[in-house]
Amino acid sequence: MMKQLRALVLVVMVVMTNVRAQEAAHTAFVYIDPQPGARFVSPTTTIAVRPDALLNGRALPQSLFHVVGTQSGQHAGQVVLADDQQTVIFKPQQPFRFGETVHVTLKAGLLSTGGDTLGGTSFAFTTSPKAVSVSTSTSLDTLPLPKATLPTAARSRQPQVAGVPAYVTVPTDFPPITVMVPANHTDDGYIFLSNTNVADSAASLPYLLMLDNNGQPVYYQRRTPGAFVTDFKKQNGLLTYYDTSVGGFQAMDVSYTVVDTYATGNGYTTDGHELQLLQNGHALLLSYDPQTVDMSTIVPGGNPAATVIGLIVQELDTSKNVVFQWRSWDHYQITDTDQDLTSATIDYVHGNAIEPDSDGNLLISARHMDEVTKIDRQTGAIIWRLGGKNNQFSFINDPTHFSQQHDIRRLSNGDITLFDNGVNRTPPYSRGVEYQLDEVNKTATQVWEYRDTPDIFGYAMGRTQRLPNGNSLIGWGSALASAVTEILPDGTKAFELEFGAAQASYRAFRYPWQGQPTTPPALVLGDQVGTPALYYSWNGATDVASYQVYGGPTADPTTLIATPVKTGFENVTPLANIPDSDCYFRVVPINTQGQAMQPSSVVRRYTPACGLYQVYLPTWLQ
Repeated sequence: MMKQLRALVLVVMVVMTNVRAQEAAHTAFVYIDPQPGARFVSPTTTIAVRPDALLNGRALPQSLFHVVGTQSGQHAGQVVLADDQQTVIFKPQQPFRFGETVHVTLKAGLLSTGGDTLGGTSFAFTTSPKAVSVSTSTSLDTLPLPKATLPTAARSRQPQVAGVPAYVTVPTDFPPITVMVPANHTDDGYIFLSNTNVADSAASLPYLLMLDNNGQPVYYQRRTPGAFVTDFKKQNGLLTYYDTSVGGFQAMDVSYTVVDTYATGNGYTTDGHELQLLQNGHALLLSYDPQTVDMSTIVPGGNPAATVIGLIVQELDTSKNVVFQWRSWDHYQITDTDQDLTSATIDYVHGNAIEPDSDGNLLISARHMDEVTKIDRQTGAIIWRLGGKNNQFSFINDPTHFSQQHDIRRLSNGDITLFDNGVNRTPPYSRGVEYQLDEVNKTATQVWEYRDTPDIFGYAMGRTQRLPNGNSLIGWGSALASAVTEILPDGTKAFELEFGAAQASYRAFRYPWQGQPTTPPALVLGDQVGTPALYYSWNGATDVASYQVYGGPTADPTTLIATPVKTGFENVTPLANIPDSDCYFRVVPINTQGQAMQPSSVVRRYTPACGLYQVYLPTWLQ
């Protein structure tokens, strides 16, 4: 009996071993990057695989990967598990060489959290033949705009309120801003902008701008002259923006201190169109990938050495590992574009927005394909295509469709909005538009649009934002007639402002914000119509109700001489009736709870009683 029992146990063990071996041999990997057979792969790529199972990070053999380049030979590297506990990443110690085939073998040995040993897989990919570079302006639409787009600025309109006043505590090259339609039933929050010179980007004097409904600054930051600054917005409690002089995105906290930076991995240059910070701490970014392609084999008259620019979409985990990568070379055809296929340079996708969809997948805006693409967040597979040559939807109530769009967004009601630049429309005009999508029956029903009267045409850039109160905010991009328009649900304007000549903003946003700067208030001694006066402001502070102005004969002034209510970004206090012996001054902001906050530095005036005459410069010039 015991012999029979032992034999039965042995048979069961053999069967279980065989079953596990078969399971290991047929492990399903839902994601592999680079894809098997991929071409144009960055030589500094990492290699990632994702099985359809959570993994035991404590049992992660460093010998899992065997990676060999046909020119560079065998590669050592580090094996890490991403914070999704599912994606395994191999980081080579040395880059691959251009134009080589890389063979990857993943050995069996990954251990799932359920205790299963997973099987391996093998695949190969080919790196880019050579390095190719393009100007940042190509990807960001900062080249001089077509002349046909510029006459929009000539619309004759008169502002309904005065322009924003000149300031003493603000740089003299601060962009001119005019409120064209005063605020009326706007949503809460401030307007977020970043200006650029669309006629001559090299002459740009860019600022990060947070404005109130009077067009006055709440916060500003002067950036590097000539840089292109984009996508200044609030997300996850941070302020984020892109700056070409930095080469990536930066994130600031409530004190306006840079606390993080975001850049694409795998050797790709970060594109400035989009950064999405997700609730799990991950980040979505774009990159443009130029490659040399013989277009004569694809279209008649094609350039045999054309520079064709692809699109890279990446998701970074909290450790900045590339946990997901999607490449247009693996999914789109170059001929899908609306661009001239005989050109020397073909930006065939021009991705300009990524949107996390409500089901966890991703929406991509492909401007030069006139298309919105939905892709599987796990596998990278295309789920559907809306618009363009490969459109799978029937448009209802929208005979003109959208073209060369920006800023695809999914609303809480399931609809999508976008900014339709309308470049391929005759005559061209731009609009905000909302579609109700039936993703089963593949219909896209236009349920809302906004066109200005007369029409505005923004060749490049732009945004449509649905606000919490039901209003819509449109940033008109490169259209010089208007920078921002807020529209009520009935189509009337709730607010509108514009920049001065040739200035535009890539996008416009409205968000509530509470800033707590660590820098002190600015205090400048100046002149108000022949009378000495104090000019003061606190850049970025959002909870200032009033100020206390102190003066005195010593460097620690303690005599309260004025308690003005905060009237705008900058207050002014004349010193006409102040004793000549009061030589030193300081201001202290008071918040809405009546509490004193950080005081300004002390300034000194020079009267006969105080000493020799001295010219005071604004703090930003000192």
